Amino acid sequence: MSHQLSTSTDDPAGAPSGEPMRAAGQKSGSGPIGVVGPVLALLLTAAGVVLLREALVAAGAVTGSPWLPTVAENLRGFAPAAWLIPVGVVVALIGLWLMVTALRPRSRKTLPLVSRTGVFLHTRDVARLASAAARDVSGVLEASSAATRRKVDVTVRATAGDGIREAVTSEVGERLSALRSPLRVSVHVRTPHSTSRHERQEN
Repeated sequence: MSHQLSTSTDDPAGAPSGEPMRAAGQKSGSGPIGVVGPVLALLLTAAGVVLLREALVAAGAVTGSPWLPTVAENLRGFAPAAWLIPVGVVVALIGLWLMVTALRPRSRKTLPLVSRTGVFLHTRDVARLASAAARDVSGVLEASSAATRRKVDVTVRATAGDGIREAVTSEVGERLSALRSPLRVSVHVRTPHSTSRHERQEN
């Protein structure tokens, strides 16, 4: 018995639904706060460990002398110094940077395809498609690509440079035509002659 993939929106009771499928939302990254969060979590964990030890020492559950009274006693005779000004400025700048980082929008590295249901492609997959398309061009030996949400850079090593750049640009553009917004394609061609000349210049 053959099985076919159904794309209808019928409900479990069998009654067809006239409403289209809701489009999926675009996936976003954690953004810069993803780096700051773990650091702050470690600092809060360390502070919690210190406070827990102080509580256990005060309750007599563990032996030892408390740390916080000792630190407070040492800071009592602390006199103002000139180096405190730049330190205070640095601390204030770090706090301002943390606030700005927390409020910055999360990064997006996906691109929407021409679809009614919301299909997205990651930039690394766009780069793989571009490299695969470049390798399909006659005369291309190797290809590598790097993509962003606005452009894709393709570097190819070819047997000759005549017409390769135009052919690769056309092939990559056609391969990525399913994207809702076309990307700017930049192609860099390296030939054995240019590679050997570059090696001689380095030597």
